[in-house]
Amino acid sequence: MKVLVLGARKSGVYASILAKSKGFSVFVSELNDNHETRLFEPLLKEHNIPYEIGKHSFDKFKDFDLVVLSPGIPLNAPVVRYLEEHGKKIIGELEFANMFASNTKVVAITGTNGKSTTTALTYHIIKDFYPSSVFGGNLGTPYSFLLLENPNPQFAILETSCFQLETIEQYHPKVSVFLNFTEDHLDRYGTMENYLNAKRRIFLNQTESDFAVLHFDDSTSRELAKELRPTVYFFSLKGKVDRGAYLLGDEIYFRFATTSEPIKIINRSDIPLLGLHNVENTLASITASMLIGVDVDTIAKSIKTFKGLPHRLEFVREVDGITFINDSKSTTPDSTIKALESFDRKVILIAGGSSKNNDFTNLGKMFPRKVKYLILIGQTANEVKEAAIKANFNNFSVVESLKDAILLAKSKAGRFDVVLLSPACASFDMFRDFEDRGDRFKEIVNSL
Repeated sequence: MKVLVLGARKSGVYASILAKSKGFSVFVSELNDNHETRLFEPLLKEHNIPYEIGKHSFDKFKDFDLVVLSPGIPLNAPVVRYLEEHGKKIIGELEFANMFASNTKVVAITGTNGKSTTTALTYHIIKDFYPSSVFGGNLGTPYSFLLLENPNPQFAILETSCFQLETIEQYHPKVSVFLNFTEDHLDRYGTMENYLNAKRRIFLNQTESDFAVLHFDDSTSRELAKELRPTVYFFSLKGKVDRGAYLLGDEIYFRFATTSEPIKIINRSDIPLLGLHNVENTLASITASMLIGVDVDTIAKSIKTFKGLPHRLEFVREVDGITFINDSKSTTPDSTIKALESFDRKVILIAGGSSKNNDFTNLGKMFPRKVKYLILIGQTANEVKEAAIKANFNNFSVVESLKDAILLAKSKAGRFDVVLLSPACASFDMFRDFEDRGDRFKEIVNSL
């Protein structure tokens, strides 16, 4: 079989290596020529995989049997339309990898916010219980790479993005987790309905013997239960659920059905992660872990030892009594709202970045109550500023760079203050990605 891989970043390159390892003839085509795409060039050379960077040679594409599409390439891209017009079968990297893991049970986690933390925590819980397991996906390690390292894992805990879900056919999670649904990616989808239609594809191939884990407190997630074939379990911060995990006072419980006795899992105060949203993520992880047979003691011990992920309310350093927190992963207004709610005091907030066509109105309403001083950077600085003014919050500055923002924040902060980088926006105006932005934030803070 001749396989064309579109995209020469991480997912495309590892898909091509996996294809080569399976004996396929492979060619990689990447339209962009920049530092990021060239980073993976040595890997392609090492595996003797032919490639092109900086163009798509359409005339070469007619001979291929299968096209593997990287998730960053939208379905309306000219190259995709051309291939469709020529009758080519197009799948994504996730679907391609899934073809070679028929014995692996997948726990797939999606939602607008919290996917990465929930994926990492779920794996942290199950890794000793099911040693032959892997985790990654949209989290940063493509499924193709995971299968190259471990060709037959018992479980794969996969963060599954809407971009990946657009191109699935047979991808079949044993447990699917739908954390929440708020405004995001309107630059790609145009409407919230289109965005939701991509997200709900996570349930596409599930049957009655599978499980769907839904957030009872999120109306969109809860309503999905009416249309699903898999057995539905819920998680909730606000009250008991018939099946699933819930918070009651300071205690977290789980039950398998209305008729069964609730099982105490852990106290909320034993969760080391900051913020109520991380209690939600923990409830989701508990539910998924219970459904695949992990025992309560393992779950409780693992939650207590989980340190979280970089760029998600990550403590960086204390300088002159000022605490610096890196929350660069907050790329939507809703995720920054959750970050602000994690603190019991007003913070000095650094926000702004590249546009996803988001509405900052609700975030702006948080500023008078949760922000001591607001420092704005990037393409969306004026949009966030307008939301602040509309909320009668005028304690802000617009600066040119992240370094300027950090220096200004330090000058505005007093002892016991928190300086929080939580941009509410993507990073592509000034940085390669949210990780690059967070790493730069840590680098500057550590040089103070």
